[in-house]
Amino acid sequence: MSTPERIVVVGGGPAGQRCALALRRRGHGGAIDLVGDERLAPYDRTLLSKDALRGEREPEPVALAPAGAYAEAGVTVHAGARATGLDAHARTVALDDGRALSYDRLVIATGGRPSLPPALRCDGVLTVRTAADVAPLRDALVRARHLVVIGGGFIGGEIASAAVALAAPVTLVEAAEHPLAPVLGAEVAEHVTSLHRAAGVEVRCGAAVTSVRRERDGWRVALADGAELRADAVIAGVGMVPAVDWLDGSPLTIDDGIVTDERCRTDVDGVLAAGDCARWHNPRYGRSMRVEHWDTACRHGEAAAANALGIDTPFAPLPFFWSEQHGVVVRYAGHAPEWDAVEVQEGEQPHEWVARYLHDGRLVAACAAGRPRDFAAARRELDQPTKEHAPT
Repeated sequence: MSTPERIVVVGGGPAGQRCALALRRRGHGGAIDLVGDERLAPYDRTLLSKDALRGEREPEPVALAPAGAYAEAGVTVHAGARATGLDAHARTVALDDGRALSYDRLVIATGGRPSLPPALRCDGVLTVRTAADVAPLRDALVRARHLVVIGGGFIGGEIASAAVALAAPVTLVEAAEHPLAPVLGAEVAEHVTSLHRAAGVEVRCGAAVTSVRRERDGWRVALADGAELRADAVIAGVGMVPAVDWLDGSPLTIDDGIVTDERCRTDVDGVLAAGDCARWHNPRYGRSMRVEHWDTACRHGEAAAANALGIDTPFAPLPFFWSEQHGVVVRYAGHAPEWDAVEVQEGEQPHEWVARYLHDGRLVAACAAGRPRDFAAARRELDQPTKEHAPT
């Protein structure tokens, strides 16, 4: 691999930010451009649905690097610039202000955007992804007499938790039998339901939303079981989709994200991808996967930087994520698309537990509410690769 002179990183989230600074730290002597579609310097998005939404932190986002860090590292930040197209033959990235950035290596780390199924596509339905989303969402939590949050995943659960903290009556609607059931399984997810209900959240499970209508006196949310909910505000947290629309017409293979190998390389010469927008081959598990969580994105960006410079670095992480709901920290590590058994051990305090997911007698994932020592022990066990799952 030839030594690149100019490396362009598209995406101002954790993967892009980590990649840009790691390039210089690993010895790259050429130009580094970091393109982000927000006017703010890269910041911590994980706090948007936690501290910032509850008002426990100033609305100003928490920067991922100190002021001046990018200039000191010689990274040119193009804030408020959105990538609109890729010319892989000419090796240029088109921006919405008319400029085209040339590159020797390109790292795409454009993350994801909130998913809104057709039934939820109505002007005024709120989502949270960027700092600009926090003010209207927090205003809804403060002013509304009743909120409906659609989606019982981690984001939806954190929004419901923030609503309770602000004394806003809230109904959490989840199509599955329990919030997080597709990830945690029914037995463990039932604990999450209990946590919400104990905090005062009305939880409606097993009924998908069929329509959302805005009327003069508020909102009507229709469910598949025939029920209809009234609300002053509707907030959707039903998942993310890769932010790759700008790559339509490019030669990149896109299938639930930009497809790469274990070294972050796409099938187009000189182009790599990392973070929420990438679906990569994880040699730890011998399969392709896309993970939408902070820890993985940060490490993915670091790996992309190394591989962009020709430093052979297979990306084989143990996925990890966490959430805080109603004052309880829930942590998850591993990858368990299937399991044979779940061992659940209750804690001494209410809403404390640790779950161990087993497949063929081997621990493949762990989830805990509270109990940090038990979770740390399980995570160490998970991080010991077996012979057949060792990175290549």
